[in-house]
Amino acid sequence: MLRISLGRRAPGDPSSLRRTAARRTLGAALALAASMTTAVTMAPQAAAADNSDRCPSGKLCLFQYGDYKGEMKIVSSSLATMGDFNDKTSSLVNNSRMWAVAHTKANYAGGDTLLIGPHNGAIDLTGGAFDGAFDNKISSIRVATTEYEATQGVPWMDWYLLPEDKRPAGLPDVARFGDLNNDGRPDLLERADDGRLWFLSGIVNADGSTKGKLVGGGWNAMTQLVRHGDYNGDAKEDLYARDKAGVLWFYPGRGNGTFGTRVRVGGGWNALREISAAGDLTGDGHRDLLARDTAGKLWLYPGNGKGAFRARKLVGGGWNAMNKLAAPGDMTGDGKADLLARDGSRALWLYPGNGNGAFGARKKLPYAWPSDEPVIATGDVNGDGLSDLMRPINFQLFVYHGNGRGSISGPDADMGWDTAPNVRVF
Repeated sequence: MLRISLGRRAPGDPSSLRRTAARRTLGAALALAASMTTAVTMAPQAAAADNSDRCPSGKLCLFQYGDYKGEMKIVSSSLATMGDFNDKTSSLVNNSRMWAVAHTKANYAGGDTLLIGPHNGAIDLTGGAFDGAFDNKISSIRVATTEYEATQGVPWMDWYLLPEDKRPAGLPDVARFGDLNNDGRPDLLERADDGRLWFLSGIVNADGSTKGKLVGGGWNAMTQLVRHGDYNGDAKEDLYARDKAGVLWFYPGRGNGTFGTRVRVGGGWNALREISAAGDLTGDGHRDLLARDTAGKLWLYPGNGKGAFRARKLVGGGWNAMNKLAAPGDMTGDGKADLLARDGSRALWLYPGNGNGAFGARKKLPYAWPSDEPVIATGDVNGDGLSDLMRPINFQLFVYHGNGRGSISGPDADMGWDTAPNVRVF
C-alpha cells in the first residue's frame, strides 16, 4: 500500500497535532488531510533480480539510483535527517513489517510525504505514478510498527480533559469509573494496531501533548477488553481480557494506569459473543459483568468482590437483535447502573437498571449510531457528575454529554481518532 501527499502539510506535523490550542480542530484537520491525500494502491514494481533483491529480507532499503542501483542504505529506525543520503533516494524496497513515511523536508516537517506500507516491495521513484515528485528529494523518514505512529509521530492518540473537568467529590460508586490513576478524571486505554496497550491520561504534559504510558505488548492476543471500575475491592480500576482460547483474565489495577499480575477467571468465555463490564447491577456493592451468547441470551455474572464471579443468571433472550452493548454507569440519576444496546437500525437504546439484576422499559436515545463504530462509555468526561458517551466520526472522537435523566446532548469534538482495524479504545 502506498499513499502520496503532495504540496501540503503532513497529518503528523507537530505544529498542528501537538498544540494544546488545536484540541478542537484536530479531528477536522485530520479529516481534511485525508480528503486531500492522493491514495495509490499498487503492486510492487517489477525489477531485475540482481537489483531490488539486494535488499535483505525484513529490511527497508533506499537506493541511490532508479532501478535499485547504486549505493544502498538500510533504514532500521527513524531518521530526522538523512546525512550523506540526503536527497539521494531514487528507489526503495520495503521487505519489513514496518510502516514508513518519507518526507521531502528534514525533521518530518511536512513538504511532500510518501506513506509506505509493510512488505510493500520495490518502488521506483523516477517515474510512473510519482512523476519525479520524490526522486532525489527525500530528506527524512519516520518508521514505526503502526501507520498511526509513522504518520503522527506518537504511538497514541491525542486526548485530554480541560483542567476544570475534574469529577466532583462524593459521587456514588455507580458514577465513579474510568479513572485508572485515581486523579479524579477519566482516562482511556488504547490498544494500538500492533498490539501495544497504552494508558492515556486525562491530564496533558507541559507542552500540551497527551500523557501516554505503555502498559505492555501482545494485547492483540485478546479478543475483548473491558473495564468499569473496581472489581476486587481495593478502590482501583481493573481490567478484564478474553484471549483467543476463550479464557477470561482479571488484571488488577495499580492505581497508576498499569496493572498487576493477571489472574485466571475461567475458560469457556469464547461461547459469548460480547462481554460488558456493567458495574453493580444487583445492588450488593460488587461490580458485575453482562455477556451475550451466540443464541442471543443475555447473562448476568454477579461479582464476588474479589475479581471473580458467582453463578450466572439469565437476564433474557432476543439480544441477538443488538450488535453492541455498553456500560455507561448511571444515566438516569437513580443511583443504579444502566445498560446501552445498539440495534441493527443504528438506534441506541437505554435499559435502566432496577438494582436487582434486571432492567426497566427501554428508551431510545437521540442520534444514529452506525454499526461499524464503537460506543465508548468511560463515565463522566466533563466533570459535571453525569455519565457521558463517546464515539468516533471522521477521524475525530466526539463526546455526547449525559443529562442525568436518561438522555444525551452534543456532540462535542475532543480528539483525533486512529482508524486502523485492530485499534480498540475504551
